[in-house]
Amino acid sequence: MPSPRTERLLAPLQQAAALPQRLNVRLVLALASVVVVALLVSGVALSQILPGYFVDQAERRAASAAISTAILVESVAENYDQTNRSILRTPELRNTVLLANLAQRAANSLAQGTVEIRYEDQHGPIGARATPGEGTAAALREAGLLPDPRVGAQTIQGLVPDGFGGTIRLVYTVSDVYTNREITLQRVNGTLIGAGVAALAVSLIVGVVAARRLTGPLARLRRVSGRFAAGELDERAPRFQIVEVDELGQQFNVMADRLSESLRLLEADRDRLREFVADVSHELRTPIAALRTFTELQREGEIEEGQRQEFLARSTQQINRLEWMSTNLLDLSRIDAGIFPMDVRSGDLREPVRAVVEAHSEQAGERGVSLMFEVPSAPVMLRFDRERIVQLLTNLVGNALKFTPRGGEVVVDLVDRPEEAVVEVRDSGPGIPESDLPLIFDRFFRGTNVGDARASGSGLGLAIARSIVEMHGGSIGVSSTLGEGATFTVRLPRLPSNVNET
Repeated sequence: MPSPRTERLLAPLQQAAALPQRLNVRLVLALASVVVVALLVSGVALSQILPGYFVDQAERRAASAAISTAILVESVAENYDQTNRSILRTPELRNTVLLANLAQRAANSLAQGTVEIRYEDQHGPIGARATPGEGTAAALREAGLLPDPRVGAQTIQGLVPDGFGGTIRLVYTVSDVYTNREITLQRVNGTLIGAGVAALAVSLIVGVVAARRLTGPLARLRRVSGRFAAGELDERAPRFQIVEVDELGQQFNVMADRLSESLRLLEADRDRLREFVADVSHELRTPIAALRTFTELQREGEIEEGQRQEFLARSTQQINRLEWMSTNLLDLSRIDAGIFPMDVRSGDLREPVRAVVEAHSEQAGERGVSLMFEVPSAPVMLRFDRERIVQLLTNLVGNALKFTPRGGEVVVDLVDRPEEAVVEVRDSGPGIPESDLPLIFDRFFRGTNVGDARASGSGLGLAIARSIVEMHGGSIGVSSTLGEGATFTVRLPRLPSNVNET
């Protein structure tokens, strides 16, 4: 367990670590970190390169100074050899008069460091050794130059006359030269520190501005999404100047539009479902009331045989109606669950068309409606589920008969085409309002027509018809003009691509 003191010391660090949770803080710190790393890399690189560069330059200058000193000594010694050879012949005079003076001159001006002249080799006796004089050293220090121990000694050999016609080998060594390496490095470090502080300040300012520029639109988008989540479904994101944020906002708007549309459709489905439940409840009351009345009268024994037969017939009608409603509801539930059975086989499509028309002939006669069909003379061979096609045509023909007034007509046409078979069911009823056409195949939708025809429907037949057509890989559509009837067109392809065969 850390001590309380340790916890107090770690508290600021923990708070600092918790700061970059917001995007703007993260952006600022990231930009500042990049600048700091760049400055550190630059500083390390310069600290490794500059010292070596200065040492190399100083060593080259020391080597040049050694060469210059050798040339100076040789030129002066040759002059002595011609005018006053006694100075060269006497070692004491040669050292004090010639070498000492020339070494001092070289130390002050040529080398700006220590100059040493030895005989024969680096371990021979010293002829002369000189360092910059006090005045020269003071002037060099005032100019910011100091002896640099990192600069290695530079040595060169030369020959001078000995006054007897021979030569003496001398070794010239230049060391401890004065350089401005230290003060230059201090200035460079100071400049780097100043530039680093300035760059860090600029990066922080730029980071804050850039972060606000980026996080401002994100904050507005977050507020918009928050209001949308709170139920304000008309809320939309504005346009942003930042391309990426603007694309995100537009995608949010697309999502919001789709969600709003889905909610609108769900509300519409809910309203239709409520209406459907009310209609089904109403439809159920009639057969239930009839069956209850018949049962009560039977139990009391107060009816005659003729009335009994009439009640039995009406009860049979109501039971058939209940069975029809339950069958449609069961079919819809199977369709939704994806378990609607299909028995696809090759066959002549004319046969189910004739069967459905013949089955509805009696109903059409009772309603005073002419029911006709037209089919090709040659077989129309397709792969289809006969039972489902019969159910499809039954819904379409029954729907047409229901809305066609007495004296009207319903025509079923079958057309054979190379790639598909087309079935059209036309009626001469009142037609369908244009506003109802996009919704006509939605379940629970019964249209805005008034009268007994609308009241007798449940809004399930056309929805089931569309599902059957789609399971055969086809399509169904409707066209209508008010006062001129409606035409339902079913297109069944010869090679359906999405038929589930059993």
